[in-house]
Amino acid sequence: MIDPFREAGAILGTLYRDRVTIYGAKPVLRNGATEVKDVVIISNYPCKISLKNQQLSADGQFGTDAYDAKLFLDNGVSVPAGAILDVTDVNGNTMRYKRSSASYTAYASHQELTMVRDEKATVKIDG
Repeated sequence: MIDPFREAGAILGTLYRDRVTIYGAKPVLRNGATEVKDVVIISNYPCKISLKNQQLSADGQFGTDAYDAKLFLDNGVSVPAGAILDVTDVNGNTMRYKRSSASYTAYASHQELTMVRDEKATVKIDG
């Protein structure tokens, strides 16, 4: 019964037009001290991002770039909780997500994880 779902997963992968680079924390020994360094887990991997909801800032205005998103990808990658993800959408726009959940891999066809984008709005000044 699970084979049709795995076949569906192969078909889903052909529909993933977004790309993700995933970073995880790795302890590194340097000069006798341990420090944490972000390392690439996987780069430019096919995925699909879906906007979950947008949130108002405290004063009721859209003054921050804060929202929850969901990422879909195949089960070929292990994504740890707290990973940093750079997602490039089909239009070439890249967004950084700083807090991710552990991926939910119970589906035979794909995995899902939620991410939070929480940045201050920036203004581009010409000239």
